[in-house]
Amino acid sequence: MRRGARAIALALGAMLVLAGPAQAAQNLLDTYEQALRNDPDLLGAEAEAGAAGARYRRARGQLLPQLSASASYSTVTQDQTFERPENDGATGADFFATDDGATTSDQQSYSLDLTQPLFNWRAWQEKDAADAERAAARASLSVAEQDLIVRVARSYFDVLAARDALRAAREQRRSIRRQLDRAEAAYSAGLEPITDQQEARSSLDSAEVDAITAENELASARDALIALTGRSPSALSGIDVDTAVPEAESPAQRDREAWLVTALDRSPRIASARASWRAARQRIAAERGGHLPTVDLVGSIGRQEQLFPIGGGQANLIDETRSIGVQLQMPLFSGGATRAAVAEAEYEAEQARLDLIAARRQLIIDINDAWRDVDATRRRLAALERAIDSGRTALEAARAGYRLGNRTILDVIDAEITLVQRRADRKQAWYDHALARLELRAAAGVLGFDALARINARLHGAPAMAGDGARG
Repeated sequence: MRRGARAIALALGAMLVLAGPAQAAQNLLDTYEQALRNDPDLLGAEAEAGAAGARYRRARGQLLPQLSASASYSTVTQDQTFERPENDGATGADFFATDDGATTSDQQSYSLDLTQPLFNWRAWQEKDAADAERAAARASLSVAEQDLIVRVARSYFDVLAARDALRAAREQRRSIRRQLDRAEAAYSAGLEPITDQQEARSSLDSAEVDAITAENELASARDALIALTGRSPSALSGIDVDTAVPEAESPAQRDREAWLVTALDRSPRIASARASWRAARQRIAAERGGHLPTVDLVGSIGRQEQLFPIGGGQANLIDETRSIGVQLQMPLFSGGATRAAVAEAEYEAEQARLDLIAARRQLIIDINDAWRDVDATRRRLAALERAIDSGRTALEAARAGYRLGNRTILDVIDAEITLVQRRADRKQAWYDHALARLELRAAAGVLGFDALARINARLHGAPAMAGDGARG
């Protein structure tokens, strides 16, 4: 996903916050904006990309001029003793007799040194390797950004599905309780045998178990969403049982081969593996540079001053130097370390090549799986829509048959439970289909914020979370 799309998501999140109470329900884009700020995996990928960029700048710096300055100050005390040679015929006050004793002098120096690499094969190859690693880190960041979209949608839909399941369990429980009340009244009036009452009671007990299980699954789904966003979700926007899918699929979107071609060309996972292989090959060339000489242009300017006493006063000795030249360093023997480093780099490059092959093969599997999931969930949606229609008809028939006496109360309960479950299943199929389409785009490397926004546009304001209200 492009940085611009992320900026749009963050800006949209800020607008929603400023909107205040008017936007009561938390929607999919709100959740995504929270995950952008708090997801450890994405933040870790961003940190790695930043570190890779810094490593490239450091490697490039080895080829640029190196300028350094130095300065020093010292005080030197010298204790000088002049001895007259033996059998010297000199007499009286002379040089040796007057200049004996300690002298103190101040010394200070300044220098400016410049080194410009002219030929450094290792440094050039390390720069290219760092550039390839930087490209691999950027591609990995793109993978993390697209993966975050999928994980946000999956966690969000898991909460919605668990909420729908709990609401369905409670609706089934209320329906069964109504039928149980009718069965008890009919038994008390002597119109029905006790078996109808017992069967209704058994169904109610089963519904209680289902409601408890649904409550636990909702709590687990909410915890997973909190781990992703760092915040406890409020009431989430959801869908109606008849909400249409985000968009109709074009014939091109249903072509598996077209998705494979797109994935091989644009998948950031493949781009990352390819860049890692290129970096590994550059590392081989860099290690081979251990056999080659380096040539540097070196230059310096310096000034040294020394203040010392002489006679009855002081003298200041100034020494200024300027130099420029070429420096050659030639490695002669490293104990076999350079050859071992080259061999290690070659093995690592082979591993990177095999990783690229594995990534391509896995990509084909991912595209095929995601494509089949999209197709299967689309067909399941259509089948469940037909099943809901037939379930309504079956419930009406069961109720009519019960009034006529040729159907039992258990038949009515089963028809009501089946219809409620099919409605919940239809919502689950909607979530699965929307998620499968996101996963297909992510596998192909073309998933962006716009795809998530289209799904979010189908959501509507949500009632209170099913686990928060009064128990039905």
